[in-house]
Amino acid sequence: MKHDFVVNTENVNEYKYRVLTSGIDYEQYLRNPVVLYLHNRENYQEEIRGSEVVGRCIALNVKGTDLIATIEFDEKDPFAKKIAGKVERGFVRMTSIYADVIETSMDPELILEGQAYETVTKCKLVEISIVPIGGNDGALKLSRGGFDPIKLNKVNINQTENMSQLKTIALALMLSPDADENVLIKEIQALKLSKETSDNKVKELENKFAALAKAEGTELIEKVIELGLLPEGLKAVQLSAYEADPAGQKVILSKLIADKEEQNTISGDNSKIKEVVLNGKKSIKNTGSEEDQTFDYLQKHDPVKLGKIRSDDPAKYEQLAKDYAGGVRFAEKK
Repeated sequence: MKHDFVVNTENVNEYKYRVLTSGIDYEQYLRNPVVLYLHNRENYQEEIRGSEVVGRCIALNVKGTDLIATIEFDEKDPFAKKIAGKVERGFVRMTSIYADVIETSMDPELILEGQAYETVTKCKLVEISIVPIGGNDGALKLSRGGFDPIKLNKVNINQTENMSQLKTIALALMLSPDADENVLIKEIQALKLSKETSDNKVKELENKFAALAKAEGTELIEKVIELGLLPEGLKAVQLSAYEADPAGQKVILSKLIADKEEQNTISGDNSKIKEVVLNGKKSIKNTGSEEDQTFDYLQKHDPVKLGKIRSDDPAKYEQLAKDYAGGVRFAEKK
């Protein structure tokens, strides 16, 4: 008679720990694949425990995370035949493996909800028993000589949570999940230094941009004042407005300057035409007399020319300004 049993799962069992199926070494066991009834047989009377061996395991297979055993019962043994009958009729359905623990782990990634003890990651299978009641479908008896239970370390829930958080931080920093606290601290410090360096560079660029914007704004505002579109007393106010909105103010001031210069050009052309008509001349030649070369005259009658002198002949512009400051004025003819 043959039956398949789940002899181990990776769920948390009744004893609050779990065993990884992938870590069960059953190579040695398959050389003598005995199947017993109960593990601690010395605690039972002869009539209850029957013979020591009730069958053998003829195959072990892994399905997902479950270890499946195909068990063949010794039907020539009365007690074994009795147990086989209970299995056949569905009165006994559980098994339990008995193994030597080789390695355990406190790794938070291996700790499931409800688990109180460390995970058994490696063990050596010794025997499989048919049991009427087990911890789960694959309850592991952590015992061997003398049947003294092997004690597992209890999981420190807080430590586990902290380790899990450190792994999350490590992954966020694109480091190995096993990176220790010192590595994480160094990486965080490096990121902090990098951020501070970047912030300083950004601040430096912002300051340079502000200085350039202020210089450009000052030049435009002085041009507007020169063209008579803004009183000198409002220069500071206009400069503050420019610093607050460089792009917008540049458009406005540039338009004002362009419109005024175009207007002055048209006015200048009209004056020359009028002069030609009145004097009966075919063309006009700029005599450039000293009288119409004063700062106040050019500022009032020909600001375009004054602007041109300022850009093309700074020395002359400076002299005109000094003369004006010294009292030189254009005398209107009466």
